[in-house]
Amino acid sequence: MIRIIGKEKREIPLEKAASVGEIAEKLGISSVKFVSLLNGNPVTSDKIVNPEDELVFMEAFSGG
Repeated sequence: MIRIIGKEKREIPLEKAASVGEIAEKLGISSVKFVSLLNGNPVTSDKIVNPEDELVFMEAFSGG
């Protein structure tokens, strides 16, 4: 399952294994604006995600 958390919230099923980078590119998610978490742990774009995994793209934010 892919979850996107930020201004927009979505859940998308993952049908086949792919890298975090491939998934982000397909969904139009910027690595500069989002942090990628795989099963609760930060990951880089080359990490492979399987359909049974949970991939979360969390939008980075700042405050002051």
